[in-house]
Parts: sequence; C-alpha cells; structure tokens
Amino acid sequence: MNLRYITCSDIRENILVNDVINLLKISPKVEIGVQAHSSNMANGKPRNAWLNKILDTSNSLYTPLNIALHVNYDWCNAFCTGRIPPELQMLLNRKHKITGTPLIKRWQLNIGDNTITPKAKQVAKIISSYPGYEFIFPYNTNAQLQKFIDKLNNTGVRFSLLFDASYGNGITPVSWQRPVYFEHYQGYAGGLSPENVTENLDKIAKVAGNRRDIWIDAEGRLMKPGTRVFDLYRAEKYIKAALIWEQKQK
Repeated sequence: MNLRYITCSDIRENILVNDVINLLKISPKVEIGVQAHSSNMANGKPRNAWLNKILDTSNSLYTPLNIALHVNYDWCNAFCTGRIPPELQMLLNRKHKITGTPLIKRWQLNIGDNTITPKAKQVAKIISSYPGYEFIFPYNTNAQLQKFIDKLNNTGVRFSLLFDASYGNGITPVSWQRPVYFEHYQGYAGGLSPENVTENLDKIAKVAGNRRDIWIDAEGRLMKPGTRVFDLYRAEKYIKAALIWEQKQK
C-alpha cells in the first residue's frame, strides 16, 4: 500500500508561514488541510491573508506544496447546489507559474449535519469544469450520504472519498472499511495520532490491499492536549512515523 498524502488538518493562521512551509518540506507526501468557511476565510479575514502568503511561497518553488482546502458550512452548501463563492473561485483560479497546475489541488467538501443534501448533477458539473483538481467527499454509514455518493458515481466524474466512521469526531474505529469504489481514491481519518498511526496503517493496509494508493488525515490528536491549538511537534512525529512505516513496507 502506497501513501499518497500524509495530511495534517486544521492548521491555522496562528502558525507562522515559515513553520508551515518547513512542515510541508519534510516530505513530498506531506499535505496541510485548511478549514474554510465565510466566517474565517472571507476577504479581509486573517486566514485568507495567511493562506495566500503560503500560496505565494508555493508559487515561488519549482514544485508546488501540497495544500488542501476543507470547505465547510455555508460554502459547502453553495458547492452542494452547484455554486462557487467568489473567495473560493479566486483560490481555485490560482495556478503555479511554472507548471500551470492548481496551487490548491485538493478540495474536500465536508458534507455533514450542518450542510444541506447535495445535488449530484450540480456537484458533478463543478467537478467536470475543473479537470486537474481532486474533489473529496466524506464517506461513512450515513444512508443519505451514501445515496449521494452513489448518484455522483453514476455521473461518471472522478472524485475521492475520505472514510471516517466517527463523522469527524476524531474517534479511532474498531475496524477500517475497505475501499467502496475501487475506481476512486480513498483516504482514512478518525483518531489518528503520532502514537497510533503505525498500528492503524497496519490495519488499513489489510483492508485497502497492497495495490491501493491511499492517504491518511489526522486532526484532533495533532493539537496540544486539551486545546484546538495545532502542535507542530506532534505533527512532525505523526508524519515521520507514517514515513517510517511506509519505508518498512518496501
């Protein structure tokens, strides 16, 4: 099993841009996931300016850095009905000056309790309009969500799935789910930490199979204990543990 990305989610503007860049440079597989909705990413908000500084640095490098935008709440609702908010349109349009590839290649639509039911045809139209981008949707036991993913799959567009049995609550599952759609990439999230990522990669590998390319996404357990403050030290430990695990598989 190959690791496509080792994602560190919910890194915020209180972390210095240079520290973010240094984290991303640990390995070409490292990715940051930045949470985005109108109350934190609208024009003039600190996170908007912070993210654009990171993108400016990425644009100056020969190879762009791995940055994913995790779209929530009202902005996720807009996507669900086939609309792209202006601030997100600006970010979608940012391309690397050398390669011409998107500076934000992966877009995760956090469909959940606080979002409306997505319309598969409208969502598929957005995906079709942006070749070269990867759109990610959650996958769990929610019947309504599964129905939407099935309809989206039937449109023939390419997309990826993030399996999280805890619905974003950071709870490690008893068992991980095998990929549902083998023609789409799948990632895994839920309670991953520097301390348990190795054993959970062993479990994921058993269900994903040797020929699968997957990614892992950690969030809550990368924070300083008892807070929502991103901990660079814990993130680095998590990344290096995953890289060591992968190296041992070769």
